[in-house]
Amino acid sequence: MPSTTEDRDEILQLAYRYNHAIDSGDAQGWADTFIPDGVFDVAGQVRSGRDELVAFAASVHGLRHTLANPVIDVVGEAATMRAYFVVFQGTALIGTGTYTDELVRTPEGWRFTKRVSTPDGAR
Repeated sequence: MPSTTEDRDEILQLAYRYNHAIDSGDAQGWADTFIPDGVFDVAGQVRSGRDELVAFAASVHGLRHTLANPVIDVVGEAATMRAYFVVFQGTALIGTGTYTDELVRTPEGWRFTKRVSTPDGAR
């Protein structure tokens, strides 16, 4: 059984892969950070399931997502993470906000079951 430190590191690596995939246009890779029926909620606009996740990621271009101050709690095969995000387009800051995540350990490693992205000002 992995240690809590190893679990937290794997979850951080998942979040970083998420950012790199969506920013590089890898819609399939981005959707792979979720379980097959995963949910992504951006300010109340919900995408769920593989097809909707891939379609969403394919529509996002030219951005750079950055994760800051993650707090991860692991309980057995489940975890939560809260973190801030900053989004740039080129050198222009275009958004900030908070991620609230639910994750589960799968045979392929940790995956998001639900990720809620709340832009600042949308609360």
